[in-house]
Amino acid sequence: MQHRGDFSAGIATVKRLPFSRKNYRHARLIATEHVVEDFNPLTIEKGDGKVTEVFNQKKLRNLIGFMGIGHTRYSTASYTKTDKDNGYSAEELDMIRKANIQPIYTPFSRVAMAQNGDTHNYHELTAYFGEKNIRKSGWNDVEVLLKVFCEEFFTLTENLDDKERVEISIRHTLERVKGTYSVVSVINNVGLLAFKDFQGRRPLYYGVKKNDNGEITDYAFASETVALRKMLFKGTREERYADGRSIYEELLPGQMILITKDFEFYKKQVIEPDFRPCPFEGSYFARASSFINNRRVKQIRRNIIDYMWDRFSQSDTYKRIIKNREEILIVPVPRTAESAAKYLANKTKLLLGDAIEKNAYAPRIFQQPTQEHRVKQTIADHFIFEEDVKDKIIILIDDSIVRGTTLTEDIKYLKDVGAKEVHALITFPPIRHPCMHAIDFHTEKELIANGKTIGQIKQELGLRDEESLLYAIPDEIRKANGYEKINMCNECYLNGEL
Repeated sequence: MQHRGDFSAGIATVKRLPFSRKNYRHARLIATEHVVEDFNPLTIEKGDGKVTEVFNQKKLRNLIGFMGIGHTRYSTASYTKTDKDNGYSAEELDMIRKANIQPIYTPFSRVAMAQNGDTHNYHELTAYFGEKNIRKSGWNDVEVLLKVFCEEFFTLTENLDDKERVEISIRHTLERVKGTYSVVSVINNVGLLAFKDFQGRRPLYYGVKKNDNGEITDYAFASETVALRKMLFKGTREERYADGRSIYEELLPGQMILITKDFEFYKKQVIEPDFRPCPFEGSYFARASSFINNRRVKQIRRNIIDYMWDRFSQSDTYKRIIKNREEILIVPVPRTAESAAKYLANKTKLLLGDAIEKNAYAPRIFQQPTQEHRVKQTIADHFIFEEDVKDKIIILIDDSIVRGTTLTEDIKYLKDVGAKEVHALITFPPIRHPCMHAIDFHTEKELIANGKTIGQIKQELGLRDEESLLYAIPDEIRKANGYEKINMCNECYLNGEL
C-alpha cells in the first residue's frame, strides 16, 4: 500500500523453517553452495520509487512468510551524509544506495527493521561501531538503531525467555539511541516487534483480525489508522470512533509490543513516558480519513479553521471585504487544506472554488528532496483557472508554510491571472525553528518565518498591506487535536517554550 513517502519502498518477511534452533544451526553448517539459502528464513525486496514501481508479481511471490514488515519513505535524514563519505566507487555507491532503503537488515542474525523517525546521536553511534571495526553500510540513521538493538539482544544469554530478552534489549536501546522513532522489526525465531521512543512524536497503531470464533488470527501495525482500515484490520478497544468502528490502540511512548513466533501477544511499558505528540501529523501529514487521538483528521482540520475564522471575522479586514460578499471565493491549496476549506464554505455560505488544480500524479511538494525540486514542481503541477479567480477576493487556505515555496508561487499566479485580493489563512502556527523529529526542515535558514515578523513574511509571500496573513495559534492546535491537557511538541513554532 502506497503510504506517505514515495522515494523508496521495501518489504521483509520471515518464513518458518522445519528445524529446531539447534538442528537449524547444524544443518546450515553442512549445506553446500546455493542450497544454504534453503536455511535463510528472511526474504527482502526493496528499491527506489513508489510501491507499484518497486514490486511486481514475481517479487511479491518471493515474499513468503508468517510475519513481515514494510516501509515507504521520504527523505528526512540527509544530514547524516557528510563530506567524508565521498570517494566511493560506482559499485560501492550502488550498494550504499540499496542499503539506505528500509527495511534494513542483518544478513547473519536475520533481523530486519524499519522506522519513522530521526536518530539524533547518529554520528556518535556510527563512530562507536567504527571503533569496533563495524563499518556503516549506508547513510540511513535506522542502521545505528538496528545495530544497537542487535548488540544488546545478542549479548544476552539465549537461556533467557525471548520476551524478557527483547524487553531488556529495548530498554537499553531506548537509553542509548537518542531521537524520535516508531519502529517495527522482525527477529528470526523470535517474533514481530514494535516500539517507540519515550516521547512518542511519531504515531504507530495496531489492529487485529479474528476468525468466526472471535479468536485473533492476525496482528498489524501502521503509522496511520487508515492503512489498518484498508487492510480490514479492526481495533482492539471497546470504545468506538464516531463512525461506529472499534478504536485502534496506539503504542504509548516508551512501550514495546512483541508478537512471538508462537503468536503470544506481549505488551510492556519499558521506560517512563513523556508524551509529546506532533501537531504536524494532524495539520499536514496524516490522511484526512485517519484518526488521531480518536478524532478523524478531517475533523481536526475543520476544528482549526473554525477557531481561526472566529478570530478573522472580528477583524477590520473581514468587515471591509464582506461588504462585497459576492466577490469572495474560498480556495484551498490542494490537497491537505481541502477539508478545512470545504467546511469553511459550508459554515460561512461563501463560494468555494477548486480554482487551483494539482497534477493528480504528482507527489507532495513538501516531500521533495531539494528546494530546486520544490519550486519546479509547484510551477509544473499547480494550474490556476483564470476564469474562476479573475476580479475575485480570494480566501486562500493552506495547511502550513514551511519554506514558502508553494504559497509564494500560488499567490503570484493568482494575481497574475487577475485576482483582486488574496487573504491567506494558514492552519498551523508560523514555523520558525528546525524540526529534528523526522520532518524534513533541519535548518533555520530554509524557514520563511525564521526571524521575521508577520509583516515581513507577508512581504516575502507577495501579499500587500491590505491583504491578510492569518496563522493558527498553539491553543487552537491543542484544542482541535483534543490535547488540551497534553504538552504537544511545539519546537518548530515555540522552540520548546510552554
